[in-house]
Order: sequence, then structure tokens, then C-alpha cells
Amino acid sequence: MPRKHGNNNPSKVIDRWLERDLTADAQGGSLAPAFEVDSVIDQIVELLIAGRCPILTGESGVGKTAIVHELARRSLAGRLSAPLNGKRFLQFSLRRRAAGLRKMEELPAEMQALVEALAQAPEDTVCFFSDMHVAYRFDLEPLFVALALRFPGMLIAEGDAATIQAMFENTPELDPYYFVVRVEEPSLERVGRIMRAWSREQAAAREVEFAPEALEQAMQLAHRFQARSRQPRKTLDLLGQLTALARPGMRITQAAVIERFCATHKTPRALIDPDMPLDMAELEKGFRRQVLGQPEAVRCMVSMISRIKAGLSDARRPFGVFLFAGPTGVGKTHVGQLLAEYLFGSRDHMVRLNMADYSAEGADRVLFGNPEGYYPAQVRGVLTQRLMGQPFAVVLLDEFEKAHARVHDRFLQLIDEGSFINAAGESISCRSTIIIATTNAGAEVYRGSAFGFNTLPESQSREQELHRRLEHHFRLEFLNRFDQIVHFRPLDREAIRMIALRELDRLEARSGLRQRELRLEIDDAVLDWLTVNGYDPDYGARFLRGTIERNVTTVLADAIVNARPGRGSRVELTVRGNRIAARVHSPDDVPSTKEVVTLPMGTAGKARVLDREGLMEEAGRLLEAAAEKFARLEQNKAERSRLLEHMNEPGFWDSSAARAEILDRFRKLDVAIQVEDRLADLLRRVEKFTEPLDGDRTDLNHAARAVEAAAWALREWDERLSEEGAAAAWVIISNVDPLRPAGQCIQDLAGIEMAWCRRVGLDAAVIAYEIVGESLSRAVLSVEGPGIDTYFSMESGLHRFDQHPESDARIRLEVVPRSEPSPPPWPDVVTIRPRDGLLGLRVNARARMELPSRGTAVQMLGEAGDVLSHLMHDLHAAWNQAPAEHPDTARVYGKSGRGAYDPRTDVAVRRLKDVAKGRLDVFLEGWRQRRSRANAELQTGSGR
Repeated sequence: MPRKHGNNNPSKVIDRWLERDLTADAQGGSLAPAFEVDSVIDQIVELLIAGRCPILTGESGVGKTAIVHELARRSLAGRLSAPLNGKRFLQFSLRRRAAGLRKMEELPAEMQALVEALAQAPEDTVCFFSDMHVAYRFDLEPLFVALALRFPGMLIAEGDAATIQAMFENTPELDPYYFVVRVEEPSLERVGRIMRAWSREQAAAREVEFAPEALEQAMQLAHRFQARSRQPRKTLDLLGQLTALARPGMRITQAAVIERFCATHKTPRALIDPDMPLDMAELEKGFRRQVLGQPEAVRCMVSMISRIKAGLSDARRPFGVFLFAGPTGVGKTHVGQLLAEYLFGSRDHMVRLNMADYSAEGADRVLFGNPEGYYPAQVRGVLTQRLMGQPFAVVLLDEFEKAHARVHDRFLQLIDEGSFINAAGESISCRSTIIIATTNAGAEVYRGSAFGFNTLPESQSREQELHRRLEHHFRLEFLNRFDQIVHFRPLDREAIRMIALRELDRLEARSGLRQRELRLEIDDAVLDWLTVNGYDPDYGARFLRGTIERNVTTVLADAIVNARPGRGSRVELTVRGNRIAARVHSPDDVPSTKEVVTLPMGTAGKARVLDREGLMEEAGRLLEAAAEKFARLEQNKAERSRLLEHMNEPGFWDSSAARAEILDRFRKLDVAIQVEDRLADLLRRVEKFTEPLDGDRTDLNHAARAVEAAAWALREWDERLSEEGAAAAWVIISNVDPLRPAGQCIQDLAGIEMAWCRRVGLDAAVIAYEIVGESLSRAVLSVEGPGIDTYFSMESGLHRFDQHPESDARIRLEVVPRSEPSPPPWPDVVTIRPRDGLLGLRVNARARMELPSRGTAVQMLGEAGDVLSHLMHDLHAAWNQAPAEHPDTARVYGKSGRGAYDPRTDVAVRRLKDVAKGRLDVFLEGWRQRRSRANAELQTGSGR
């Protein structure tokens, strides 16, 4: 039963239904004028005079309601035919009235009451029903027939075209009284005239002027980027925003239109602003950083964006239609998300449909609409529902090969025409979309690679086989509709490593770490481990994410829960025993600063107290011990002289093989002689102290210092001659924290090591470096001379640089012996265009090395191709094994106010400038004492 409203007074019933009094609004100036609608208004006027009730149908936004409002304005102004001038226009809404009822079932009774009330209304009343199609749901067609018969005034209605057609088919009694007037979307030429008339009206009413090019720009932007909306509303909406924000007297320019459009739709301005250049090379570089291992897909995206920027994309079709073919988990969906984010401002603008859900008979009706559906959503179809509210989007059709053949046929029509008609009769435009169909068809061609990585060479036969398998799943005419078929390859090791790095970076941003202000330090070996263990060819990169959750996130969570770290602590992730391990360090987990001490020198590394006789005896003993070394030094000098004479002989430079051997021997002798001469000079200074000393304390102190220096020189000489390590080596300086660039710290450490080599007489030079992303990631020094192991064993390990409060830079120093003789040429060394590089190098060559066991690749730049070749051979031999264990910290720089500190020996130096100049002697002495103690403890343990 309907609700009681007193005595059902006609005026009260009309008031309950009334949505707007259009005549009153026209008098108040709140009805906006409509332009370029004279022909439609003339048709409506003729129908009304003839006693028919026009029903305006058409797509949303073409101006149906605006036409009725213009009728009301002209009627009030007396600009219509006499029978319609001075009429009172009232607007009613079925949906609004239904919303005000307690039960929807009450609407027919309420409609009956309205019919009774309007039957008594004055003849000068014109009733406008803005949503007549709602009557179909409540079976109100007979009441509209009764209204047409009994209402003394005139009736106008508006409604959805498909529903109005269904009403006429189900209720033929409507035919004599109602007539459908189809309102079409205006052409661009007509829209231009509408905009110019509208702008003149705005200039008069609001004192806001639009430049002609601003109107044209707004129209073109709305036309190309908002294909699913209709003109003129979509252009007027954009211009209306600008009008609302403008001050009186302001002139709206083309730039203002572009700025407002970009702000509203999150579209990059460089894409649509003709005056703003779009750096395609930089764009491609940005996409390559995010789409790893798929250069063809990157080129495809950049080419499509270039066409949109140039305005050369076909306005009758979607922006792009692509088939992405390749194995699972290699980035096909990721590319769609990136396009949605770049072009449309958010990844939410990607509409993803799993086409495996539409493989059954009748799936095309589910997707595109079922004319026999009971609910409106079923009639419109899933695709229409998903596209609603998305003015432009990326439509991803996942596993497209699994869809039913009739679904393929419907999409064939959509691609050709840029739109489709659903079962409700609506034309749904897809011209402002990018359609990406993905398929795994043919992915088995790539299988069989070791560890699931792509190691097979590209070949024409493989491309042909892939295309043949695609033709097995799709008709040739369908494949020809795609703008491009993009082949996604299995990810190589380098791409997997970079994806692992990206996932670890996201892990660091999780709330559990941020809220506790924890700093995550990830060793490079963790990346090696994840690259090897975190890829599965059947699941692609998705398997890597699960591996990280199981082996990194879980370990990290356990460490945090068990250690309960305080704010500012750091959590270190390393690999131990082929498993990822986490260790928590508190903020103050650094040994306290110790005073700098002068370590005593001596043959045994211990302090001794010597009197006059003792100093004389010690000086004599040192000289006696050095006699053989003095003789060997003279022999080396004589050999160097002979080699130099030979090098000056005519014809020496003609034989490259003999020349290289002699030059190599001369260089090694020269380096050794320079160092040993310096040590011999310290020893010879004690000769004068072998005679009896007087009692002057100054002379005694001077003698003590000289003997101490000679003892140090003799030990240095002994260690250099007895060392069994390489006489030449590569010193590798690498950033081990993939989440934090540390190029400057690498350069600083390389400078320290170069200065140290000069100080101890080693021949050193920077010969190569590696760039990862845009930052220096690795530097390589070539070091020659006796004593490399002595001087660089203390340098091997982690070097931590305190850059800022949030994090330390962690640099690993490794020493790799240089092989002799030189190995054969490395296969992947190429000559490149010479240019100035980093670290003072003039870059002429590039070398690349794959490391399957570590799941990574190394690419070095250097000055000499033969040196890079030698380096690659030695690094491959040293590194082609399981990921290395986490190294100890060798030195910390700039922590807690100190210059540099060795946590292994507790030796510290306050002045960082001294360290930068290579003055590492105090660290070397502490390191030697540590090794001496370790050897003594080992011997004691063996004797027990």
C-alpha cells in the first residue's frame, strides 16, 4: 500500500514528484543555454503541436537534457511557436521518487497518483520525465499511456535508447502517443561551433575569455583521450573547470587547457603538449630500467607513445593493439601496468580480464552482454561494466588463447572498429584504450635452458617456430589485426638479479622496518644466492617473490622478533652455509674509540729494552742478516743494467715476442729494486752504530730509533722475499650493498689503495671499472711487485664509510692473483668509441662475463682490450663458484668522529687525511701482530 499523504491533493502530489521547476530556473538564470540545437528543437516543437510526446534518446553527454532546458528558456523568452510560448516546464524523475519511498514496490501506486494529479493540471504545463526508461523495470508503461491520454498539457521524456525500444516492443500502446527522437553526437566541426558560441556566452556572463586555440585544444584532447564520453559534454566539462577556477577578466590559453587536462587525468604533459619536447631516448632508458630483459617490449611501448605524441595514431582504433607472447612471469602484465601508470596516471587504470574464465560456450554473451539477461548488468556484459568509469585504460586480456572462438570473433570486431555494441544496444568506445592480449602459446620453444635461464642464441628458425605455434592457436586474420606481436624472452641472470634487487628494495620500505627505523644492509652474496635459487622457468619471476618471502622475509622477521632491536638499529643480511642469515646490530654496536698508539718495532714484533752494548750487538746482527740481501740487490741491479743495454741495441723493438718478455722482466726488477733500495738504506744507517757509543743520551736515542727502523726494514725485506703469493694481482673494489649507490666511496677507497701502493713500493694502476644503473659499482686496480699478500691481506674484506646517519656505504676489497702467462683472448671483449671515462681512464674497450653459478653478469670498461681480456679470465676462474661467505669488516671510516678504525685489531687513526694519503703503516703493524698471535696460539694448540 502506498503511504498516506493527507488527502492526495494534486498540488501536493506534484510537489512530491517535482525535481526542478525549469521555468523558474530559467527566470533565475540558472539554466545554461544550448547551442547548435535548432533542428532538434524544431522537430520537438512540431511533435508537441501535433499532440505527440517526444522521447529523446541518445548516448550520455550528447545534450538531450540541455535541449529540453533550452526549450524552457526559449518558451519563457517567447522564441518558440505560439502554442509553446509561455508554458510552465516541470521536470520529474522516476529514480528520484523511487529513492524517497520505503519500498520500491510503492512506485506504481505513486505513479498512479501522479497521473491523477496531472490530469487536473493546467493546460499550459509541460512535463519532462528525465529518466523514462526506469518505467520499464516497474512495468509503468500502461500508466504512461494513461498519462498521455488524460494529461491536458504536453509531455516530453528522455531515456536510454535500448530500454525505450524494449518498452515500445512490449507495450505497442505507446506507439500512438510517443515518438522517439534520436539525438546524435555532433561532429567535430559542429562541436567547434558550439564551443565558440559557448565561449562568447561565458565572456558576456562571467568576463572570462577563451583563446581560439584553447577551444581547439580542449576539443581535440577530449576527442582523442576520452573516446568513451560524448561530445559536447566532455569538452564542456573541461572548459567548465577552467571557467570555475578563472578570475573575472582572465584569458584562458592553450597552455591552461593542457595543464588542467593533465592535472585531472594524470597524463604526462610532455605527451600531449605540442610545445613541450618528449625525450624519447630518455623515455626508453626509463622503461628499460623498469622492464628488465625485454628490449623488444620497451621499443614497442616507446614507438606507440611516439605516435600518440605526434598525433599520428589512428583515431578510429585503440591507441595500440598488441599480442604479448612468451613464458609466464617474464613481465607481460608488468608492461601493461607501466603503460597505465605512465599514460593514465595510475596502475588502477589497467582493466585485467582472465580469458580462461571465458572458454565455455556462451562466454561471448557473458563478456559482451546477453540480450536475454534478467539483470541490466547481464544485458550490458562484463566488459562494459569493467570499462565504465574508465575514460581511458589499458585492457589486459590475460591468456587470450584460452578464450572461446566466439570471444575471439567479438574482439576482432572491437579491434577493427574501435568499439563494440553490447546486448543493451550501447556502443562502447575503446578508442582511448590500449588493448594487450597475452599468451603463453609457443613458450615451450624457450624451455631447456640451464637453470631456466635463456642461454640459447637468437635465430630466425626460433622466430619462425614461435609464429607457427601462434598460428596454431589463432587464425591468421586475427594475428594480422595486431599492431605488433611482441615476443617476451625468458629472463637472463642479469634481469633476475635486478628483479631481486627491486624486490629487496620494496622489502626495506615495509612498515615493520620503517616504524622501528631499522636500516637493512644486504650483502651482494644475498643477490647471488637469490639469483641462483629464486628462479623457476615454469613460474618466472613470481617464484622469486615467493623465495624472498620464505628465505629473506621470514629470516628477517625472526631476527627482529628475537632480538627486539631498538630504533636506528641495522639488520645485516648475509649468506652463511648456503642459507640467508640475518644479524641485528644496535646503533652503538661499534667498539669505543681507542687512543692512537705507536706499536713497537722489532724482528719479533715485541718491545725490548737494550743498553749500549745491546744496541751495538743488535746493529751488527741486523747487518749480518742483511748481507745476503745486499748481495742479491746488487745482482738485480747488474741484471737491470744488462737488460737496459739490450733494450738500446738496434733491432730490439722489431721482435714483439722477445721484446715483451724482456720488458716484463725489466719492469719487475725495477719495481723490486726501488723498494729494496729504500729498505737497504734503512739498514745501512746502523753501520755507524756498530762502534762503541758515548754516553750522550741524544746519541743513544738516535741509535735506538735507527736500530728499530732497521729491524722493521729487515722484517719487511724478509716477508717480501719469502712470500709465496703472486707477484701481480687484481685488486677488486666493489659496492656490496645493492640498495645504496656508493660510487664516490669506491673512488675514495681506490685512491687510498693507490696511495698505499706508492708508499710500499708497489706498481699500481686503475685499469677497469663497472657501471650499474648510473652509478659506479666496481673498480679494478692492477698491482705488481713483491709483498702483495703482505700489504693487501689486511685490506681484504669490507670497508664501511659513514656517509650519513641513515646508512653506511659498504665496499668489498678482494685480491685476485694475476695468472701467468697471459691467457688466450676472452671471447666477449669489444672495441668501442674512445671516450673519457671515470677514475681518469680513457675508455676504449668493453668486456662482459657471465657467472652462472652466481646468477649474474659483469661488464667492465677499460683502456686496453688485452688487459680486460686477462682480467676476465682471472675473475671467471676466481668467481665462477658458489656465492662467497660474508667477509669480515676490515676498516670503518668516519665513524663516531674517528678517521679510520680496524675492528679486527682495535687500531684507529684520528686523521682521515693520513689514511687518504696511504699512511696505513700503523694498521699493517697491528695486522702483523694479530697474525703473529694467531700463529702462536695455533702452535701452542698443536703442541698440547
